[in-house]
Amino acid sequence: MDKLLYFAETEGIALERMQRIGKFDMNVKHFHNEYEIFYLLEGKRQFFFDNRAYEIKPGSLILVNENAIHMTRANSDEDIGHDRIILYINKQKMKELDNLFPTINLVKFFREQYGVFHLNEEQQTQFMTFYESLKQEFDTKERHSHAMIAMQIIMYFIEFMRKNQAHKIADINSNTSAKYQTIYAVSDYISEHYTESLSLESLASYFFLSKYYLCRSFKEVTGYGINEYIHIHRIQKAKQLLEETKLSVSEISQMLGYESLTHFEKIFKTYMTLSPLKYRKTLNIVTYTNDLPITSGLQLNP
Repeated sequence: MDKLLYFAETEGIALERMQRIGKFDMNVKHFHNEYEIFYLLEGKRQFFFDNRAYEIKPGSLILVNENAIHMTRANSDEDIGHDRIILYINKQKMKELDNLFPTINLVKFFREQYGVFHLNEEQQTQFMTFYESLKQEFDTKERHSHAMIAMQIIMYFIEFMRKNQAHKIADINSNTSAKYQTIYAVSDYISEHYTESLSLESLASYFFLSKYYLCRSFKEVTGYGINEYIHIHRIQKAKQLLEETKLSVSEISQMLGYESLTHFEKIFKTYMTLSPLKYRKTLNIVTYTNDLPITSGLQLNP
């Protein structure tokens, strides 16, 4: 059972608190243009991104860069639920914040410092104070509330940067068992070779694993099926090419390893809800890019 405790949005910023009772695994193809700040208040979750699985606990803050493929899952079959807060900031709003405060450069910070942060008690209190301040501005809608929300985000991250200057996405709390290390290697291989002709059979052969073991273990560790993980990387790249180049849909399909244009269009629509051609026609702004692949499709439900 889900209980939406809070939701508000304004001009490229959305704030949500959700309480879930019982075991919950995210079942959407999850990648989006928004920057995501995920904070866990209660329960335990497994967070998979950057081809690694992390156990998160109450007081964990996760920064997810825009367009990053990620998945949250129950920690076990006995999971009793969780309570979390998510703040979403879209690309255009983040660009505006960086234009206002260029020396802070939040886009660069999220690109270089994304990952799992385990906050101490003081930092947890600071985050909840930040959350309550945002709620107040969303709810009261007083004069210049949009500006106040933006300022509160800037002030929070200035303080956050001061306290977390040296943090990189670390392997602490990333599962290091032999099974997980094997699946990490498979995930890395897919991320590097997704434009090639990959399949469960070819990957099992390459890594000297049985198809059954690879299929079952990959799903257990990542939350994705093998073919799904291949497709999600291809569609992520397809979206970037549609936004940033003049390549035809057919050319993009071939570049990404699809033998059939019809099949590519079907898979693209599964993830993006639009055909590639219709998606390109919806673009009305120049894409704001960085060094990572670009994706889309906001789903407010981790």
